[in-house]
Amino acid sequence: MKTFLRILITAIAIMALPGTAQSQLRYGIRLGGVFAKPSPGNAGDLSVADGSGFSGGLAFEYQAPKSGLAADMAVLYTRFNTRFESTLAEKTDPGSNFIEVPIHVKYKFWLPAFHNLFGPMVYTGPSLMTRVGSHSSATFLPHPEDAPSSSTPAAISTVSTKTFQPGWDVGIGIDIVNFLQINAGYRFGLGNAFDSASGATMRTNGWTVSATLLFDF
Repeated sequence: MKTFLRILITAIAIMALPGTAQSQLRYGIRLGGVFAKPSPGNAGDLSVADGSGFSGGLAFEYQAPKSGLAADMAVLYTRFNTRFESTLAEKTDPGSNFIEVPIHVKYKFWLPAFHNLFGPMVYTGPSLMTRVGSHSSATFLPHPEDAPSSSTPAAISTVSTKTFQPGWDVGIGIDIVNFLQINAGYRFGLGNAFDSASGATMRTNGWTVSATLLFDF
C-alpha cells in the first residue's frame, strides 16, 4: 500500500508542475468494459466461469508541448463478474469490486495530414487495484498428485484473495480531435493475488476496452 501511495502522489505532482499550460492539462470521464482472464495455477480443479465486467471514473491527461509524449492517470471503479467453478461447491467469488488507478505513459503518432485531428497511440504503465467490500475467498480440491500418497485423498483448501493486486498495462488507441480517446489493452497481473499457504497462485490478467472524453481546465 505504501508503494501505491508513493506512485499516486508522484503522478499527481508531475501533472501539477508549475508552468503547465492549461491547454496541455485536461480532465475527463472514462468508461469501458473489462474481460478478466485470471490464471489460477496450482489451484486444483478451479476454473473461471465468467470474466466480464465494466469500469468507469475520472481521468486526467498531461500532453507535452510540441510532442506526442503524454501521461495520464485515472481513478476508476472496476467491477468483475468473475466466478470460479469447483467440484466442491457452487461458484465462488474471488473479489468483484475494485478501486483501480492506472498510470500510463503514452505516445501519439500525429499524422501530418491530420495534425491534432487524428492520432494513433501506444501506452504502457502500472495498474494499481485495491479490492473493496467483503473478504473474498475460493474453495478448491487440489490435484491428486498433491496428496501425501496415492491412498490419501487430497485435502479441501480455501484461499483468500489479496486486497492489493497490482498489474502492468500495455495497449494501443486512437486520439480523435484531442477530445475522444478509444483504447484497447491488456493487463498483466503482478505477483500472486491469492493469500495462501497451500501454494495456490493466481494472476489478475485481463483485456480492457475504454472510451475517454477529455476537456480543458
